[in-house]
Amino acid sequence: MARRAALSAGEPTVIKTVAFWAGAAGVALLVAVIVVAGAAWPGYSHVDNFISELGATGSPHGRLVNFGGFLPVGLCLTLFSIAAALVEPRSRRRTVGFACLGLFGLGYVAIAFFPCEFGCPATSSDISQVMHNLTSLAGYLGAPVGMILLGLAARRWPGSGLLFPLGLACGLVSTAAFAWMLSEPPASGLVQRVVEGSIVLWVLVCAFSLRRARTI
Repeated sequence: MARRAALSAGEPTVIKTVAFWAGAAGVALLVAVIVVAGAAWPGYSHVDNFISELGATGSPHGRLVNFGGFLPVGLCLTLFSIAAALVEPRSRRRTVGFACLGLFGLGYVAIAFFPCEFGCPATSSDISQVMHNLTSLAGYLGAPVGMILLGLAARRWPGSGLLFPLGLACGLVSTAAFAWMLSEPPASGLVQRVVEGSIVLWVLVCAFSLRRARTI
């Protein structure tokens, strides 16, 4: 009985540790993939080109980017959302929020198997492009809602005061930037990076918040 109680007491710390490393690794790997793969493609522009174009059909290192980059990024971010949702104090808002945020991670898993065409067109008859667009849309719609819900829920979390205003700010910024991206502005790649930067910033801060609170 004593051993079982000790194991049960250690479970929250294990879950928080998993959430921290999954979130931190996912963010770090995503940044590395964008920087390294972008540098390895002459003419690629972080201002004009979408992130997904690094793994587009026919791109110089598409398969490596998709399965060595986007897939593990998606798995890490999805694992982060699952583990973080299990941390106390649990609530319906927390569960729904991390489920919505998890769509962003699942989107990266999906685009590894459904790469876009060059330019990532909004309309296409190609099934891979259609699936790419649908899964990306789900992630970009779900993540802002998730961050706002989690920001509100974070008011009850120990040692996570920053997550409330940051969740609202990142949710609103990513929503506005995504709406702007849909209008196909000249600097579409840069606007997309604002969307994703807002999301991964919140993930990273949340991951470190969980690590600081792991003994609470």
